[in-house]
Amino acid sequence: MVDLIALARGSAVADNDDGSIDEDAVEAAASPDELLLELMDLVVLAFPTLLQVQTIRFVKNEDGRRPALSELDGKGAIDAAQRPGLGHSDSEVLDFINHLLGQLAEATFRQGGVRVLVGHILVKDNANGGRDVSLFDDESGTSELVMTRVFDKSELSWLFFTPELFSALDSTEAKEREQEAFVDVALRGVKRFDIDMKRATITFTGPAGAEPWRFELLGSWLQERHRFLWGWANHEVDPALTNRVEQLRQSATGSGLRALSEPTWGGPEQLFIRLARHASVRLGAAGLYCAPFASKTGKGVMLLALFPV
Repeated sequence: MVDLIALARGSAVADNDDGSIDEDAVEAAASPDELLLELMDLVVLAFPTLLQVQTIRFVKNEDGRRPALSELDGKGAIDAAQRPGLGHSDSEVLDFINHLLGQLAEATFRQGGVRVLVGHILVKDNANGGRDVSLFDDESGTSELVMTRVFDKSELSWLFFTPELFSALDSTEAKEREQEAFVDVALRGVKRFDIDMKRATITFTGPAGAEPWRFELLGSWLQERHRFLWGWANHEVDPALTNRVEQLRQSATGSGLRALSEPTWGGPEQLFIRLARHASVRLGAAGLYCAPFASKTGKGVMLLALFPV
């Protein structure tokens, strides 16, 4: 469950001394508002289109101490934006929604003395560009409204998975496929690669000999922690290696583009490869290369935008 544990909380992650995520500390620090926003984000990943209405139903778990997800429903507009592929599995998302419901029950109890174990959460878009959230207690057989929260449009900028992000990814999808095909052909038969971080070059050795390319460090993904770090936020590398991706960050100032401007956050590897493919197109690169690495911080991949020498 570490894959998505810090998905929406970005840099507000508590780490243990060994570099792993301190899940207990993260959960204890989360407010109901944070958890509701994270829940909205994850529900988006469970449906093929963006939703105007979300309904999350839950019952008591086997020991009767925590809520357990029982049903997930949603309603989108006729012309609702399609969610692009982001590299996650449905089971992973549903498991974490279930996990979040337990956290939310504890958070509402801490803050307001309300712990609902059988009920549902209704989320609706409102006319002002925000969302209305209602928590109902269904244990008695009738739905009793126990909590409401209105998130205004500015608060929703906290979300990662938005119409604006999906539109940005859709705009580069065709070019991403072209780049992927080009790199597959250009690097066919490559046996090894060597990276020169000072000169910003990567040399591929294959049947035709050694061929150097220039690169820009888009970001890196760490396997043990399932976390991604944008290149511009990596203070251990020369800024010259991230000039273009820094310009991409500066351009991602519009609402709904937090995924392109949050320095580091958690999730599955394929999610960040998709974001890096998008960035590669935006930077005018020839394509993306995922270079595996091992360092004192652990194993992972560097996501490199390639440019011909």
